[in-house]
Amino acid sequence: MGEGRFYGKAIELQQFMDEYAGSEFEIIKEGYFGNTTTYTGWLWEDGKQPVSAIMYIWNRGDMVYRVEK
Repeated sequence: MGEGRFYGKAIELQQFMDEYAGSEFEIIKEGYFGNTTTYTGWLWEDGKQPVSAIMYIWNRGDMVYRVEK
């Protein structure tokens, strides 16, 4: 594999939730800039080795944050 090349796949959030419903995405790092949110971490599936994953979310409209105690 060459450096700087993407060998994974890009999918929409709903497709991700459908395909990986039984998986866990462990967020290691998160970042916010303008209208984007980036999560970097590990994608875990039962019985398989974890793989690194990056999730980019493009936010539309107003952001509403709810913090529960």
